[in-house]
Amino acid sequence: MRSVTVRVPATSANLGPGYDCLGLALGLHNTVTLALAPTPGVRIEGEGAGSLPRDATHLVLGAAQAAADAVGERLPALDLHQLNCIPLARGMGSSSAAIVGGIVAANELLGLGLSQRQMLDIATAVEGHPDNVAPALLGGLTVCCTLDSGEVLVERLDVAPGLSCVVAVPDFEVATHEARKALPETIPHADGVFNLCRVGLIVAGLVSGDFSVLSEAMRDRLHQPYRAHLVPGMDDAIAAALDEGAHGAALSGSGPTVAAFVSERGEDVGAAMVNAFARAGTTAIARTLPLSPEGATVTMQDRL
Repeated sequence: MRSVTVRVPATSANLGPGYDCLGLALGLHNTVTLALAPTPGVRIEGEGAGSLPRDATHLVLGAAQAAADAVGERLPALDLHQLNCIPLARGMGSSSAAIVGGIVAANELLGLGLSQRQMLDIATAVEGHPDNVAPALLGGLTVCCTLDSGEVLVERLDVAPGLSCVVAVPDFEVATHEARKALPETIPHADGVFNLCRVGLIVAGLVSGDFSVLSEAMRDRLHQPYRAHLVPGMDDAIAAALDEGAHGAALSGSGPTVAAFVSERGEDVGAAMVNAFARAGTTAIARTLPLSPEGATVTMQDRL
């Protein structure tokens, strides 16, 4: 190979109760192209064009290095071209898209021979948790469990047809590490049981097509209450989405984006969430996205 282009979807993690275990691929994509080159280079278009690094510290290149290291290969000089449509630090998996894109592109470009399972383990090690990298790699709905060894068990499921995701994206960032610092060390037993019941319910509802359960299934006591101060208007945006007819709504990942599932009236639900954020003094934009059954996909190869 001389160059490889990979298309990677955005993701929404947690989906309310499924903290660090549930993730869903969305129909918004970043594109990563890695090419062999005499000297390294980085070009970025779209989201992050003015802020992302232009050297080896770029997350795509770091992930490519991790993939090469996993099989003891040397990473050659690479030229990176990244076209970003996923907003940065908004809870839609921009970092996971970069990590997965770098690993998949390096695996294809350099013939590393990594299996999908190995790529998932590498991506999880780089990201620190699997809930975004799994759907970015595999597509669809993913249920993850990280073992004591660091290996990730994952089940990929297809969501029943007829569902879209409306995202209300505020105009500020929330860093994942800051959102994690907001969480308590321990939680009440009742809150753990509350979420366990709803994790099972949301998976059953999404797969069976009984979307009527989602409003209850997407309730959460493990992370959203502790992160609400980081996202002014979050609770009101979720309530507004439900009032406007969304099946369910929750903070997307660590936020600040709020994601709502709809079968119709996506524009109305999006407008209701944007207005709720505005009442809290937060500017947001809304988009209605399809769900993505496909994960990272090699879209172009240029052979020597």
